[in-house]
Amino acid sequence: MRRSSATLTVALVTLAALSGCGEDVGSGDASLALGTGSWRYEALEDGDTVELVRGAQGGWHVWLSVRTRGIDERQVVQARVQPADESRPPTSDDLRVSLDPMNDDGTRDLIGYPLVIEDPSCLVGEMIRIEVRTEVGGEMVRTERDVRVDGGTYPPDPC
Repeated sequence: MRRSSATLTVALVTLAALSGCGEDVGSGDASLALGTGSWRYEALEDGDTVELVRGAQGGWHVWLSVRTRGIDERQVVQARVQPADESRPPTSDDLRVSLDPMNDDGTRDLIGYPLVIEDPSCLVGEMIRIEVRTEVGGEMVRTERDVRVDGGTYPPDPC
């Protein structure tokens, strides 16, 4: 299992019951890839470990990064987080941000979005599901990953 040196980054999510965990679902040329990293995109795979970060205002987050293809630079994206076993409902966040300028390979990135994690104490050592989604041309584009939560440098109090 790879451990990310940068904390988790999360992006766009779908409520639609599309294909199974870890599969990227796109619409034509549009696609999303879920990653982590506070200053650069690092691909994220099922089973990877992400680190909780204590924010300046006392909350907790993981760093979210998303690599997009065929998606407008000002597209609204939704990110969702929940325990991988679905024992609690997901929390969601609409990301109203601009994507970075186009990369040489035709992709655009969203780097270092602080995805808030509610009740982080109970998630340390557990698997969470991060899902991101957006609508392109009337069709849902989405991806998700199941990752393990590390307490980070300054872990939250035990659950």
